[in-house]
Amino acid sequence: MKLSNILSHPPSVLTQEQRKFYHRQGYLGFPGLLGEEWLRPLQNALADVVEQTRDYRQSTRKVDIEPDHSFENPRLRRVAYLDELAPVFWDLCSESIIPDIAADLLGPDVRFRELMMNFKWAGGGAEVKWHQDIVFYPHTHSGTLQFLLMLDATGPEQGPLQVIPKSHRGPIFSHYDIRGNWTGAISENDLGGVAMDKAVSMLGPPGSLSVHHSRTIHGSARNMSERGRPAFVVTYSAADAVPYTPPAYPSVHYGRIVRGVPSRFAHHEEMVVPLPPDWSEGYTSIFDHQQDEKPGHSA
Repeated sequence: MKLSNILSHPPSVLTQEQRKFYHRQGYLGFPGLLGEEWLRPLQNALADVVEQTRDYRQSTRKVDIEPDHSFENPRLRRVAYLDELAPVFWDLCSESIIPDIAADLLGPDVRFRELMMNFKWAGGGAEVKWHQDIVFYPHTHSGTLQFLLMLDATGPEQGPLQVIPKSHRGPIFSHYDIRGNWTGAISENDLGGVAMDKAVSMLGPPGSLSVHHSRTIHGSARNMSERGRPAFVVTYSAADAVPYTPPAYPSVHYGRIVRGVPSRFAHHEEMVVPLPPDWSEGYTSIFDHQQDEKPGHSA
């Protein structure tokens, strides 16, 4: 759906100015949007998930652990397929205000793509290098977006999400090195032409929500503070944005219409997008791929 058509539909939860800001800048922030009625059940269900991983000695398709993970001190980088693990996780994706915001930004017909948790533990939680989401899941158009919901208060010392305003209007970069290896990150050479000094940190109290465009350049530093930075990551697409590649996390809810109705047509946008590797046989996380990147490579 074209932007003019999206904006012609009355918004359900956002103001028209918020919608225009998102499409101009490539992101939005909602400090403290979700309250205890959501946060407490989510925290309890997540604690159960972490408890079940204490015996893990290596990462799996669903759980990506840090190298120093142990029974006594569980340290996870990511848990995927969360929407399958507890009803409250799927409720978050389908019954909360989050898909309503997605519909205001993408158009009234919205598909769920995935839900995962990025933990970014205290005392060294992993960095996420600068990247664009569209290259991980290219669609017929760039009408996909990603939300981060912060379970705890997030300050500048915890490695918060950072976005580059208006970068969604710029090029889509290769996320491969000069040898053709997937790195999941934009090269230093390419970043030289990006307004990195304009980066905005998404901060706020527990329950803060952010959303960014699939072409927006974003990343986060390591968390060297004494407090963790757990964030739910929820991704949606417009119903008329059709994926070119298999999903990395094909949960039972993948592709489910959460607002509106299925589209009878695919909308195509002219753009050149590098295709990711084929992950249909298994995928861990962006952390795993980016940590394999060798210094000095450029794409």
